Amino acid sequence: MNVCKKAPAKEYRRMQLFLLLAAGCIAIDQTLLSIVILLVLLQGLYIAWQEQNATRIRVWPRPLKWGLLLLLAAGYISLHNPMVFDTFSCTFNFFYVVGQYTAVVWLVTRFGNCFAGRGVFEKPLPYEAGLSFREIFARQPFPVRMLRVLGWVAAASVCIGIGQHYFGGSTDLLWVDRNTNPLLQNRIYSTWENPNIFAGYLCVVAAYVMGYISVEKHSRKRWLLFGFLLLVILCEVFTFSRGFWLAMAVELLLFVLLFYRKGIPYFLGVVLGGAALAGPAVWQRLETLRHLTADSSAAMRVAYLDIAQAIVKDHPLGIGWYNYRYIFPEYDYYFKNPDVIMYHCHNLFLNIAAELGIPGLILFVAVWGALLYLAFRLMRNTGLLWARAFAIGYVLMTAGLVTGGIGDHILFNVRMGVLFWLLNTLLILIWNFTRYMSE
Repeated sequence: MNVCKKAPAKEYRRMQLFLLLAAGCIAIDQTLLSIVILLVLLQGLYIAWQEQNATRIRVWPRPLKWGLLLLLAAGYISLHNPMVFDTFSCTFNFFYVVGQYTAVVWLVTRFGNCFAGRGVFEKPLPYEAGLSFREIFARQPFPVRMLRVLGWVAAASVCIGIGQHYFGGSTDLLWVDRNTNPLLQNRIYSTWENPNIFAGYLCVVAAYVMGYISVEKHSRKRWLLFGFLLLVILCEVFTFSRGFWLAMAVELLLFVLLFYRKGIPYFLGVVLGGAALAGPAVWQRLETLRHLTADSSAAMRVAYLDIAQAIVKDHPLGIGWYNYRYIFPEYDYYFKNPDVIMYHCHNLFLNIAAELGIPGLILFVAVWGALLYLAFRLMRNTGLLWARAFAIGYVLMTAGLVTGGIGDHILFNVRMGVLFWLLNTLLILIWNFTRYMSE
């Protein structure tokens, strides 16, 4: 990590504003996000080129850094797999998708850490009486500002989703099996591509809301956060995504059992209230789980898992990044139609194993596990409430993504992938910030 000694601090402040803009674009539109990331990357590379001789300070722990580099190398090497027939498509997708992940990780690490744009031992500016909201926002640590922006955009996404349910604009026949779900009229997706991705996004949002509820001391703010959490849960119900219903339930259960036991009565109240107010469409959707093969969506997912397992068994070293869509027809026993395009296998870990091989899956799990371990340490050791809230949110988010990842692979979506790696980087920045403040 280069520390600026020559470039003006305003360059870093401008870069941080651009990064906040990029974070806001995650929940808005993919094309807009890609353009913003590219522009910010070009500006960041220009500043970094001007500071070639600047002092270096390690931000990422060395084992994690090497794990990420090995994972990146595994993805690139997989492009040279002899099973990759459409080399151009797979290579383009790798640089387009992984390029954005890498750019976000580097930019946020480079310009968002607590030393960016100031001396190594220079303390952050303190708060003073009479400061405006803009001045207070500017003096907050960069991770806090980033989380605020993500929270504001999440609130807008939730409102749009609820509006879709009551005022139209939601999905209809495209995402609904009317034969087994005749009462299900629509599924909301807000600003995301489909209801399942939106449902996974809501699990991420709910995890961090619960993290902040667990540390909030002010009663009114805690109730405001709780009210927003109820809206997120309501939105989750309207997605009618059964896999992420389970993921949300797991997050809520872990939250009240591990981090907020006095919230158990509220949890039971939400469960009982939800059971009493759930409409016939919700109960009908749950009823389909009793007969998986009768529901087309569930039956397809079972077939996807069988096909992915067969691919991993036959090719334990992987078939190549983005090559799943081209290999799928060879193993397809469900559709039996070569014109059906299947981009992923609807299982997070099986999809990684299929494309990057078992070694690639081990690398991914090792990196994610190390980040999770860091979150646990941060949660137990930090005295900063907002940092502890973030760590709790990260733990709950991991539980939700792992649970939901059994039946879907939402990280295949580029915006969700950018959000995932952004939150991983923020975890590292917060870890360094808490160490810096303690020293």
